[in-house]
Amino acid sequence: MDKNQIKSFLDPRHLFSNTLSRFFSQDHFVRMHGLWGRKVFLNWKRAFTRLLPLGGASAGNRVTLYDDGDAAFFSIQDALRGAQKNIWLETYIFEPDALGTRIRNTLVDAALRGVHIIVLYDHFGSQRVTQSFWEPLLAAGGRVYAFNPIWPWRRKGPFLFRDHRKILIVDNRFGFCGGQNISVDYAGPKLGNGRFRDTVIRLEGPSIKDLGKLFLASLRETTGQVQNFEYDGPVHKEDIFIQVLGSNTRRNLHAIQRSMEVTLKRATRYCYFTTPYFMPYDNLRKAMIEAASRGVDVRILTAGLSDVPLMRMASQRVYGQFLKAGIRVYEMFDKTLHAKTATIDGVYGTVGSYNLDHWSARRNLEVNISIFDAGVARDLEKNFHQDLQLAREVTMANLNNRPWWLRIAQWFAYQLMRL
Repeated sequence: MDKNQIKSFLDPRHLFSNTLSRFFSQDHFVRMHGLWGRKVFLNWKRAFTRLLPLGGASAGNRVTLYDDGDAAFFSIQDALRGAQKNIWLETYIFEPDALGTRIRNTLVDAALRGVHIIVLYDHFGSQRVTQSFWEPLLAAGGRVYAFNPIWPWRRKGPFLFRDHRKILIVDNRFGFCGGQNISVDYAGPKLGNGRFRDTVIRLEGPSIKDLGKLFLASLRETTGQVQNFEYDGPVHKEDIFIQVLGSNTRRNLHAIQRSMEVTLKRATRYCYFTTPYFMPYDNLRKAMIEAASRGVDVRILTAGLSDVPLMRMASQRVYGQFLKAGIRVYEMFDKTLHAKTATIDGVYGTVGSYNLDHWSARRNLEVNISIFDAGVARDLEKNFHQDLQLAREVTMANLNNRPWWLRIAQWFAYQLMRL
């Protein structure tokens, strides 16, 4: 496909008319939702018109979901080994453990065969990685940057301004995004220890251009370098509509937050959120409660075994107001939950790095992939219900039976996590 054809798949007018005609047909929604179909159709047609101006939109994409850490890393490894042109990697945590060393060595091999490598990692999140760890990659011609170093004389912004995005782009053709960091904790038993339950999405198609733009924006925050991105790859027959959305409050970028508020306001039947940290900002909290008051089945799956115990305590302080509104809350215990997803009405789904907490909303660089596709929405819904088998539902009886000292501790944790 030539550049003019690719451009048409990125043109807002094409996206609007093509998606409305293909996906937003009343007959399509009636077949999917029965008697609910007309209402779902009208609500999501309005939602689509409000989401499109947020940017990052493209049609002609193909997606693959991974809810298994080993499967995700094997796919990443295959993409890295096949790279011929460039590899751009952005992550919050890059551990110098067995998996991190494996990925680094694969990057070194790629650099030695002439692939252009850029690695961007958060300096606070990746405190255990050292300069000596990167020496083989630097010697092979790769470029490595630490985002917002914690040392005052090197810092580029406030200490708590962190790069929480997880982005991988290979040859400007393949992209990976989700909650998964580079560590054995995020892999399964073959490559790691299976500690975390996470979700990753693989993208192919014009959406890579928008994912690349966010990566280059993070690079600009770190180095001041300005680079352009051109997508000249294929447009896929699956023709999935995707929005790549970012958050950076220092640059007044709130696309992820806006998208969540819009979709909640248009939700008709159900909305299932998976988030390891649950302390939503005021507008999102109100949108959830308002959706539940309209009869929408709103459910939250969060971490019972948490890698940030203080955040779990803060979350428990706010459970009550959601339970009183009819929202169901579950905590996962058999694994440490780290996935950040949502699925709404069998129409819309999201996968990304964004947590439903104040840190993601106010401080971090974040990225979410939003998808209008019934198949992806159903897959995310299936994963949600499977994860509930590893979780316990929180009830008002649980909250009312808390000892006084725990209530005080949760209050202090809540105040701290709001900073």
